[in-house]
Amino acid sequence: MTYEEAIKRLVEGNERYIAGMPRQGVTAELRANLLKGQNPYAVVIGCSDSRVPVELIFDAMPGDLFVIRSAGNVVSPIGMASVEFAVSSFKMPLVLVLGHQHCGAVNAALKGGEFSPSVQELLKEVLESANRVPGGNSHESCEGTHSGDPNESYEDENIRHMMSKITANPYIAKSISENTVHVVAAKYSLETGKVSFFD
Repeated sequence: MTYEEAIKRLVEGNERYIAGMPRQGVTAELRANLLKGQNPYAVVIGCSDSRVPVELIFDAMPGDLFVIRSAGNVVSPIGMASVEFAVSSFKMPLVLVLGHQHCGAVNAALKGGEFSPSVQELLKEVLESANRVPGGNSHESCEGTHSGDPNESYEDENIRHMMSKITANPYIAKSISENTVHVVAAKYSLETGKVSFFD
């Protein structure tokens, strides 16, 4: 499958999801076929938010997507290793970083507060991207660019930041240079259910 075909499948699946017309459910035949192995067509790095079930919003079946989720769609060392494993094992043409509207991890990073050391480490990654938004990491200083949500620019930059981390990985960068993998970014709207791909 080509990169363009992979994007097309994601877009068409998201359109079915928005329209409330998903494909038929999982069959016994499909489960039996998956026992023989998997052949996913895209890696998706998504947020753990329960409102953003990656396979559902793309109307994907078991075996279609290799999904890696963490709060704030943060790419941890283990997450990066999972991306490398997926790309090397299944030769997928597409890696998608998928963020979403009203991200709780972005909001928590901007507001601050008392968190465990592990959570602080995760939020530190989010704040790295916040510092690249005009106005710095002040929760009050940035107006949303699309829906009026003051966090929206931070959410967008966080998605781009995680994408840049992936493209900077030596193994992924080599695959990109060989034109065997494309890394793209997108954002899910909780209001409409639409996934919008970044330019």
